[in-house]
Amino acid sequence: PSIFLTLNPADIHSPVTLYFAGVKLDLDNVQAEQLMDTYRRAEIVASHPVATAKFFHTLISNILDTMIIGGVLGPVKAYFGTVESQGRGSLHLHLLIWLDIKIKPTDMKEKVQDSNFRERLIAYLEDLIKEDLDGFKDIKIQDSSSPSASDHSPQLATDTIYTALRTVEFTNSERNADHSNPSTV
Repeated sequence: PSIFLTLNPADIHSPVTLYFAGVKLDLDNVQAEQLMDTYRRAEIVASHPVATAKFFHTLISNILDTMIIGGVLGPVKAYFGTVESQGRGSLHLHLLIWLDIKIKPTDMKEKVQDSNFRERLIAYLEDLIKEDLDGFKDIKIQDSSSPSASDHSPQLATDTIYTALRTVEFTNSERNADHSNPSTV
């Protein structure tokens, strides 16, 4: 069996991207006010493509280490991915993962007919596949394409902040941060 997924990190909403771009942030205590409005964050991200690439590489490396090497998905036989950029230049990864499970497609087709197997398979997949939009469920969507558009960033969840901090620690980002651009420092 294989799993195909697309990872599309929201670089303009990440304090780590801003940090790599040279924005002074207190990463021990990230506040929504520090992150500026969406238009300003987008300007910073667009003018610092290397910082965006560093953020993408760091995040994807951590995800792959957890999923593939860490064994979250179980034994993995192989994986292959390709990175693409979107129209605005942000990166995303298409990834195909081959699980090392000894079952042939014809056997799978036969087993899926069994309701007990089907229920266990669904439970397994539901345990693996997650999406999380809870931080945005009460947020009203606004046009943020112009600097005059009002923007209220969603409150950062504690787990999001700690994930960003672990990512920064993992990469020794202070050494990698670009502090040479005074307009973003």
